[in-house]
Amino acid sequence: MEQLSSASARIYALDALRVIMMLLGIVLHAGLSYSSMDYSQFWPIKDKQNSIGFDLIVALIHFFRMPVFFVVSGYFSASLYYRKGGTQLLINRAKRILLPFVGGVLLIYPLAVFAFEYTKGVVVGETSPFDYAMTFILTGQFLPFNVLHLWFLYFLIFFVLGGWGIARIFSRSTVFTTKALELVALMLRNIWLRHISLAVIFFACLYWIGEASLPTNNDWKINAPVFITYFLFFEIGWVIYRTDTLNALAKFPARQLGSAMLLFLIFIIAPLPEAAWTLLVRQFLVAMMVSLFVFGFIALFMKYFNRYSYRLSYVMDAAYWVYLIHLPVVALLPGMLAAFELPAFAKFLIVLISTMLICLLTYHFMVRYTLLGAFLNGGVRKKKSSK
Repeated sequence: MEQLSSASARIYALDALRVIMMLLGIVLHAGLSYSSMDYSQFWPIKDKQNSIGFDLIVALIHFFRMPVFFVVSGYFSASLYYRKGGTQLLINRAKRILLPFVGGVLLIYPLAVFAFEYTKGVVVGETSPFDYAMTFILTGQFLPFNVLHLWFLYFLIFFVLGGWGIARIFSRSTVFTTKALELVALMLRNIWLRHISLAVIFFACLYWIGEASLPTNNDWKINAPVFITYFLFFEIGWVIYRTDTLNALAKFPARQLGSAMLLFLIFIIAPLPEAAWTLLVRQFLVAMMVSLFVFGFIALFMKYFNRYSYRLSYVMDAAYWVYLIHLPVVALLPGMLAAFELPAFAKFLIVLISTMLICLLTYHFMVRYTLLGAFLNGGVRKKKSSK
């Protein structure tokens, strides 16, 4: 199937969508410290002021954020592959994903360990939280035993290789590949077919995983069902580009996102009995909900945000740095606020806004026009002042 010119044009909507999904991770992490449920397995911070409202925020963001992100990542990877070739795709992603991942894990991990242990020391009443946190650093626990919040880069490294390999295998135009692309294009252009197809595929993945939500995998050891599920979302983005069907997805954003929110509320409040079959019901609700969120957000951004904006462009440039370094900040601030008798929502806002400001200021003054900025984003040129 031939690529149309629209498929190779700059898609500001997907740039913006990718950035928003990335930054929602900071909202999610800020909310975890003030949620009422026990997330100690991967988030060992719990302020005494907490609220179930943050559990709802965390759950909602978690359901759609990474599926949407990987669909967009798959689209842009395919764009680079078909415009510039497989070699350029691998070189670009090595620079933009592999190297930042290695540097991020080595440099950010010890800072994150210190921040988490400092805040945990405050919460449990250690007399010197600073010394308590330093103990973990001095005893070698600063080594990267997992990949923290950079697991998505870890996965993307393999996804790019997988997408490149599959594209190479099916690079020759045959009757099979032509018919397959036509069938996929037909499915994507029809709103009912694409939702039913994605929901069925995702339901099968959730059944394989054995849960009603998609877990994250921040360990070095890859969980195969989780990995393959996220790779399927990446490949959906790839085939959207390959079939040039993106513009066909830019319809009915309100209906899709409204339906997704309705399913989310049903998932949260439906009084299902304790029985084996209820897991299947919940998995089906999640599968349909995520499909509506994925295509609903694509439709929303294609319809309303597919144009250049200087402010949004600045945020796009900053977002990678902001997300890479935010974890130590968002983990340290709750410890500094723990002694204050403030409502959970007020603490959450302070942590979120302060984290964003700190990360944006460091980007603006330390990264934007530097070699580090070029390393992360390919460089940002200064505007020449007019005389």
